[in-house]
Amino acid sequence: MQVITNHKVIRNNFEKAVEKVNETDLVMIPAGFNNHILWNIGHAIVTQNVLLYGMSGLDFTLPIGYIKRYKKGSFPAEIEDPKTELENIFELGKIANEQLGYDIREMKFDDYQPYETSFGITLNSFNDALQFNNIHESLHLGYVIAIKRALGY
Repeated sequence: MQVITNHKVIRNNFEKAVEKVNETDLVMIPAGFNNHILWNIGHAIVTQNVLLYGMSGLDFTLPIGYIKRYKKGSFPAEIEDPKTELENIFELGKIANEQLGYDIREMKFDDYQPYETSFGITLNSFNDALQFNNIHESLHLGYVIAIKRALGY
């Protein structure tokens, strides 16, 4: 599926984008921004789980603590060890994607609750959500890049 291939590229681009960002800058909120690099990455990964699993009436595949910390409407929390948090987020995202592949093959997403996004796009099915997720993650990848520039990278 092209949508899955595109998603893997987006996630890879998140990892590339932060390769040379120091730990302090992962949680720095530059003037004019409401959140930091780490929050944008965590939010992208959590939102995928909420849109695909939550709106399908299935259990999340991410720990509820991460869902609460990075869900829509949340604000960056104090993070004691940003580098470890980032590594955990990326690892949880990979595990969640593996589970997603399995669950798609098992056709677990047959009951989707329609949801209107803040973009004004209504998601009426799992496939709508899967495609929209790439738009959403790309937006937050753009924020990560913009924050890096604001921080002088």
